[in-house]
Amino acid sequence: MPPILLNSFLEPAQLTDAEAALDKSKRLAERAAPRQVDRPGSVPAHPPGHSRLALALQGGGAHGAFTWGVLDRLLDEPGISVDAISGASAGALNAVALAAGHLQDGRAGAQEMLSKLWHRIADLASMSPLQPMPMERFAPGWRSDWSPGHLMLDFLSRFVSPYQFNPFGIDPLRQVLQDLIDFASLRRPEAIPLFIAATQLDTGDLRVFSNDAITAETVLASGCLPSFNQAIKLDENYYWDGGYSGNPALLPLLMNTSAMEILLVRIDPKQVTGVPMTVNGIRRRLNRIMFNAPLNTELRFIDWLRHELNGPMQPLTPVGQRLKELRIQSLSADDFMAQLDDSSKLTPDLDFISRLHQVGHETADRWLQARQTSSTPLTGCD
Repeated sequence: MPPILLNSFLEPAQLTDAEAALDKSKRLAERAAPRQVDRPGSVPAHPPGHSRLALALQGGGAHGAFTWGVLDRLLDEPGISVDAISGASAGALNAVALAAGHLQDGRAGAQEMLSKLWHRIADLASMSPLQPMPMERFAPGWRSDWSPGHLMLDFLSRFVSPYQFNPFGIDPLRQVLQDLIDFASLRRPEAIPLFIAATQLDTGDLRVFSNDAITAETVLASGCLPSFNQAIKLDENYYWDGGYSGNPALLPLLMNTSAMEILLVRIDPKQVTGVPMTVNGIRRRLNRIMFNAPLNTELRFIDWLRHELNGPMQPLTPVGQRLKELRIQSLSADDFMAQLDDSSKLTPDLDFISRLHQVGHETADRWLQARQTSSTPLTGCD
């Protein structure tokens, strides 16, 4: 079955001014979803009132433990099921852990697998020279950019490439993924559809891998930071972190699922006030802008397309009507996450990720309560 393209949402006579942008989206779609994973049987029937969510999970290193907390709370909710997940970097880690665990033992299995993953990551951090010193645990924003380990890493990353200080490309996370995740099971028809973003090195294009192509190497490619990791080779091409081109990618969720709601779990704050004055502050702000730019572009495109659909173009195709009514909601804890220094993304200390999990769990709980008490459905991108 060929992938569903955004162009098929509209009748030819309805394209008019939107034609060029939709054609461009078609080309993006063909690259972003090379395999159709909306397989028969992958979306079970649900009783009336049951909510089917497509999840979009941002990357952010150790800050991905916030998303772990969000998912942990959502999995406790019997009236909500996960239709599909798009993720990049740490979002990809969370996505494959949830999907693999869900195949083993439903919601409880997904929660257990997520917990195992993050505790194994914390175990790795306990042996790292970057683990926080006692003073860092009490520093505002869990700052560790002034610690000896981070100062040494920052120095090395400026003058020595990962091909020099890690010539064999050793990544302990590879073994964790191979130990915990049954990647072959993700190809089963009942598996939750996954879309894992990576950035193709030679073109800078977004590549989205679906279930049939997801392996431990795919997940490592999605989180491959070029300053610290060698590029990952897949299908004769090399890849870097998916956050550079899709953090996360939304179009695959639009094209390959029938869920009427997309929940975007943000890690990076949507807005950070103030002008950075220091070298490190400027670098951190540039990194945030760079990693958020692809997502913001997709959100603006979807809003624009929705505006076009709300115009005089009638009648709409059924899929066009779905796009018009699609709800894209954002869940984040900007006040808390804005306090964290970017250096803490490299510090998956158990105490730190446990705190992030708690904040994520509480944030998701508030979102669910607001959702239950809201009498007017939210539409559009918030």
